[in-house]
Parts: sequence; structure tokens; C-alpha cells
Amino acid sequence: MPETRTTDPGEAAALQAAGARLLRHGHDMVLDLDGPAPTIPPLSGGLRVIAVREAASRLPAASVLAYGPGHPDAPASLAEAERRWQELLADRAIGPVLEPPSVAVVDALGDEVVGALVVTRLSESWGWPGGPWVADIFVVPAHQGRDLGRSLLMRAVAWAHGAGELRIGLTVSDGNPAQRL
Repeated sequence: MPETRTTDPGEAAALQAAGARLLRHGHDMVLDLDGPAPTIPPLSGGLRVIAVREAASRLPAASVLAYGPGHPDAPASLAEAERRWQELLADRAIGPVLEPPSVAVVDALGDEVVGALVVTRLSESWGWPGGPWVADIFVVPAHQGRDLGRSLLMRAVAWAHGAGELRIGLTVSDGNPAQRL
């Protein structure tokens, strides 16, 4: 059975009753951008932002670190992470990647990727009227708990607001600690 995405609980139950396996239970979240422009928290010292495509070869390994064993979004292998990133950055996974606001955050000393944000333009589907969509956002464990994830997310929101977008959305997997952001 091909991979199917649904927001209808009845359809999900019917698919599972027919033998489908639940890969991921996600929560779609949408932020209306009708308020004041948000401020972006600054990055902590020693970090800098680069274009996400500039860091393309380093993103799979960093994402494997960020989505460690037991994480609901963890790839099964580095090879799977490489395929996911290749599809995403080739605009074949979710929609065209928007640069800006998509970025990678690197350690200024070693150029090691410590986090990334990818925002795409998602067309109409499953009840979404279309617009910017956070396709991926991660922070490696050594840099978690320092507001880097919040800074990246606010970067996407601020960009969308400044671009005159009406809303921005994302899907958070059930069990992902980032739901609190």
C-alpha cells in the first residue's frame, strides 16, 4: 500500500483495519499571521547561519543526531536520512524550498551543523489552503535547551509575516518533545 496521509480519523481507522501500518501520528499546527511582527531571538555566541543548500551534505548526519533512537521522526539509517534530505532539497518531498527563510546553523569554529530549518511552499492539500510550511526543523542534542529551536521557528514566522503571508504551518509528530515550541 502506498504511503497515505489523512486528517480524517475514520479514514485512518479504516486504513489500519485493512492492514495499513501507522508510521507517524502527527498534529498539523497553523499560526495566523495577523498580529505584530515577531522578534527573532539572537543565536548564542559561536553560531552562524548559512544557506540550507550550502550545508546539504552535512544535514543528514546532523539530523540523525537530532532525531536519535526512539524519536518519532528518526530515520531508520543514515542512508534513509540522505534520501529524505535529497528529496526535500530537490523540491520533491513537500514543495519548493524557500530561501530565505530556510537556513542551517553551524558552529562558527568547526562549521559543524547544529541545527536547521527548512520552509517550503505547500500547495493546497488535506484542508490546508497553501502557503509556507515548516518541512523540517531540528537541533542536535548538544545544542538543545538553548532556545535555538525557538529562534529558528521564529525566523520562519518573522519571514512569513514580513512576506505578507496569511499563515504558516507545520506538522509535529506525536511524542516529539518539540511540540511545546
